[in-house]
Amino acid sequence: MFQWRPLKGRFLDELLRHEGLGNNIRSPRCAHCDAEFRSDDCTSARLFRCSDCGQYLQCKSCCLLHHQRLPLHSIEEWNGKFWVPETLEHLGLIYQLGHGGFPCPLPDPTVHKMVLIEAPFIHTIRLRYCNCGHSGEADNVDQLLRNMWYPATPTDPATCATFRTLEVFRLYNVVGNMNVRDFVTAMERMTNTTAFSGLGSVPDRNRPFQRMARQWAFLMRLKRAGRGHDPTGVDATRLGQCAVNCWACPHDGKNLPPDWRTVDPKYQFLYMLLIAIDANFRLKNRIRANELEDPPLGPGWGHWVEPKGYQEHVRNYVTETDISTCIAFAALLQKDTRMTTGLRVSGVGGCVCARHECMRPNGLGDLQKGERYCNMDWIVFSAIMGLMMLFLTISYDIACQWKVNVPERMARLPSEMHVDLSKVQVQFGLPVWHAGSHDCREDNSLSFKPGVGKTDGEGIERTWAVLNPAALATKEMGLGNRADVLDDRIDNHNFLKNLTQGDTLKRKLVVALAERQKQVQAFQAVNDGVHKELLKVWKKMIRDWLKDSSKPNPYILQRKDCPTEAEVRLQLQRDEKQQMLDGRANLAGRSATAFLAAGIQIEDTQRRIIAQLKGTALLTADRESRVEEWRRTLLAKISRFRALQEVYVPGASAAISSAEASREPDAPPPQPEHIKLFMPSEMRGIGTEDRLWGCMPGLLEMETRLRVSQCLNCLGEIRSRLHAKRWLIAYRNANMTGQHQTTKAAQLITRVGEGVQQLAARYTKGRDALVALGVEKDYTHLRELKQDDLRLDGDTDDSDLKAQKKLAAISARAGQGARASRNMPGTSRRVMSWIWTAPGAFNQDGADLHLHDSIHVEWARAQARKERWEEEVMLLREEMRRVLRYLEWQARWWRDQASRRSDWDPATAAGAKAYALKQATWSERLRGFLRSQWDSNAATSVQEIIAIDDLVHLEDAASEYQTRRSH
Repeated sequence: MFQWRPLKGRFLDELLRHEGLGNNIRSPRCAHCDAEFRSDDCTSARLFRCSDCGQYLQCKSCCLLHHQRLPLHSIEEWNGKFWVPETLEHLGLIYQLGHGGFPCPLPDPTVHKMVLIEAPFIHTIRLRYCNCGHSGEADNVDQLLRNMWYPATPTDPATCATFRTLEVFRLYNVVGNMNVRDFVTAMERMTNTTAFSGLGSVPDRNRPFQRMARQWAFLMRLKRAGRGHDPTGVDATRLGQCAVNCWACPHDGKNLPPDWRTVDPKYQFLYMLLIAIDANFRLKNRIRANELEDPPLGPGWGHWVEPKGYQEHVRNYVTETDISTCIAFAALLQKDTRMTTGLRVSGVGGCVCARHECMRPNGLGDLQKGERYCNMDWIVFSAIMGLMMLFLTISYDIACQWKVNVPERMARLPSEMHVDLSKVQVQFGLPVWHAGSHDCREDNSLSFKPGVGKTDGEGIERTWAVLNPAALATKEMGLGNRADVLDDRIDNHNFLKNLTQGDTLKRKLVVALAERQKQVQAFQAVNDGVHKELLKVWKKMIRDWLKDSSKPNPYILQRKDCPTEAEVRLQLQRDEKQQMLDGRANLAGRSATAFLAAGIQIEDTQRRIIAQLKGTALLTADRESRVEEWRRTLLAKISRFRALQEVYVPGASAAISSAEASREPDAPPPQPEHIKLFMPSEMRGIGTEDRLWGCMPGLLEMETRLRVSQCLNCLGEIRSRLHAKRWLIAYRNANMTGQHQTTKAAQLITRVGEGVQQLAARYTKGRDALVALGVEKDYTHLRELKQDDLRLDGDTDDSDLKAQKKLAAISARAGQGARASRNMPGTSRRVMSWIWTAPGAFNQDGADLHLHDSIHVEWARAQARKERWEEEVMLLREEMRRVLRYLEWQARWWRDQASRRSDWDPATAAGAKAYALKQATWSERLRGFLRSQWDSNAATSVQEIIAIDDLVHLEDAASEYQTRRSH
C-alpha cells in the first residue's frame, strides 16, 4: 500500500484513458476489416468495443459476425464523443439454439425474445429454436438446458440463467451469505445504473432467479449423491440419501475393518459413534398470511427429518412442556425462547457427529415451541436410524434430564426408528464447557466418559455459527424454501469439513501426541506416591461407578467438608444447651450464639443498604421510602442487639461511649448502616486486657467458629454464582436476539454479578474478624480476597485446558472458520484463582481422611485425563484410516454407477459415465494425496501449531509422529 500511494494519480489517469479511444484516437478503424470511423461523416462505419473480447475496435458487421456464437457479451458504441452502452439484440443478432450459434438447416421460423442472466449482467437476446434432426426430439426446454441455459419455467420460458451464474450465486450464498435480492440488484446496477432513476429500464427478474437458484442447488445435491445414475429414478430417493456423510465417522460396510464387531473389548471404543445434539433458537420462522403450500423439493432426502411423519408425531404432544434442566436459573432465560407469538418455528434442533461437526443425515428438525422431548427424540432417532452400530455416545447440554426414560419415549416412535438397546451400548454426557454450569457435572461430563477421547461435545455450537448468518433471511421464507436453503448450507459445510480432514486430523494428532506425553507424566507423579493396595481400591471404585452410576463418584469428594452457618449455629446451640445442663451456661434470655448470629445478620443488612445506595446515583421516591423503612427496621434490631450486648460484651458500653465522645459535636448522628456494632472481634482496639474482661468467657471462640463458617459459606456461594454468571452469558450469546431479550438478560447477569460483590464483601468482613481475633494463622486457606480473585478461568480441574482449546480451534478453522472461543473457556496465563482450590473447614481429627479423599480425587482425575488423551491419539489414527477407507469405497461405488441405467440415450449415457468416472478418479486422487500428506514430515505441522499459540512441548511430539505415520 505504501508503494501504491505515490502512484494513485497515475492509476487514475489510466482509468480515464479507457473512457476514450485510447491508442486508436488518431485513426479509429475496425481491427478486422479496417473500416474507418469519421466523426464528420454519418455514413462512415460505426465502431464498437466488447469488454469480453478485448480492447480493440469492431465495425457493426464484424461485431455481429464474431458474436454469432457469443450472444452474452457486453458491447459499447462510440458516438464520436464517448462510449454508450449497446446490445447485440438491438444490432439485430439472432442466436441459433441446438447448434451452439452456428446456422441450422431447419430453424424454427419464430424469433423468441429471452431475458438471460449471465453475471454480472442481465441481457435481453433474440433466439430461434432448432427444428432439424440434430436436436433429436429435444423440446424447447431441452434445447435451452443443452446450451447450459437454465429456464425459469418449463412452459414457454422467457427467462433463463446460465449454469455458471447459478453456481456462482450458490457459492456466494453459502460462503458469503448473499441473498437473491442483493445478487440480482447488483446485476441490475451493472447492467444499467441509471434505470433506478427512471432513465432506462432493466427487466426485473428477482422472483424467477429465486426459483432457478433453489432448483439448481437441489439438482446439484441430487447429482453429487448419484441419484441420476439410479435406474429406479429420482423419486425413489430414500431418507437421508442426498446428505453428505462424514468420512471420518464409522460406517459399516464402507470404512470399518471386517472384524470390528469381534475386536478386543479394550479397543471397541474405536468404532463408537459420537453424536452431539442441541437446539438453536436463532433460526426462527414467521407465520405468513395467505401463504401457498410449498413443501421442500426433497422432503427428508437430505439433512432435515422427514416432515410429514415428524409433524404428525409432534401434533400428539401439543401440551408438552420444555425439557427442564438441573440449572435452576435457566428458566429465567428460557422463557424468552418460548415466546412464539407470530412464529410457526421457534428454532431448530440438530444432531451432528461430535468429533467432526458434520450434520447427520435427517439430523435437523424445526421446533414449534421451545426444546421439547417430542421434538428432540424424533430428531435424534432419525439421525441414527438404520445404523449398524454397537457403541454410541450422545452429548447434550441437558443430557442429565433427556436421558431419563429414553427407552419409554423411544417406544412411542415408529418401529423403524427403534434402537435395540440390548445390543447397543449407549452412554450420555454433558459437553465439557456446558458441564461447568451443572450441579451434576462430575456425574455426566464427557471428561469422565471412557472411549470418547478429548471430544468436547461443543462442535454443534460451531455448526450453529455457520448456519446462524442465514437466520435473518430464512425467518421470512416459506418453510419449503427455508428447508432447501439451509440444506444447501449444511451440504456445503459438511463437504468442506470432509475436504479439510487431511490437515485437521494431522494437526490434531500432533497436539494429542504432545499432550498425551504431558498427561502420562503428570499421572505418574500422582500414581507413584500411592500405595498399591490403595490403588486397587480406587480402580475398583472407578469400575463400579462406570457400571452403576448410583455408586460413589470417584471424581468428586464424597464428604461434605464445608458446614453451613446454620449447621455451625445449631451445633453451638447444642453445646450451650449442654453447658446449661452442666450449670455453666449464661442465664440470659437469649443465647450467646443467637447474640453473635444477630450481630452478623445486622452486618449483612448494613452492607445491603450501603450497596443499594451506591447502586443508583439518584434515588426515586419509592426507593428512598424503601431504604428509610429498612433503616427503621435495622435501628430496632440494633437496639435489641445492644440490650444483649450488655450481657455478653459488657466492655462494649465503654467503647460505645468513647466512640460517641470522639464524634464532632456538630456532626449528625450516623445512619443505622454506619453504626459500629462492637462485636467481640472489634474490641481489639481497646486493648487485650479490656477484651478479656469485656467479653463473656468462650465468646471469642464462638465468634471464631461462626466467622470461619461465614467465610466458607461465602466462598461456596461465590463459586456457584460465578458459574451461573458464565452460563448466563453463554446462553445469552447463543440464544438471545433483539434489544428486549438481550436487555433482560443483561439485567439478570448484572444482578448475579452484584450478588458476587456482596458475597465478597461479606467474606472480607468475616476474614477481617478472624484477623482481629488473631486466629488467621490457624485458617491459612482463608486468604485475603481480592477483586482479581473473583473470576472463573475455566474448568479448574483440567490441566490440559490449553490443548483442549487447540483441538477446538483446529476444528473451527476447518471449512467455514467459525470461532471456537465462544464455545470453550479462556486460556489466560494468569494463575488460577485460589478460591477454586480452597478446602473446606475440617477439624484435626478429620484432616487425614480429608487428605486421603483429596489425593484419591486428584489421582482419579489425573488418570481420566491421561486415558482421554491416550484414547484421542488412537481415535485420530483410526479416523485417518477411516477417511482413506471411505474414499476407497467411494471410488468403487462411483465406478459401479457408471453403467447402472439402461434407459439412457447415448449422449446422456456418455455424460453420466464421464461424471461417475470423474468422481471416482477424484476420490482416488484425494485418497493418494491425504496418504502422502499424513506420511510427510511432522516438522511443518509442529511449526504451524506453535505459530497459533506458543506450545513449545509440541516439538517433543514430532519424532513420535514420524515413527507412527506409516501405521
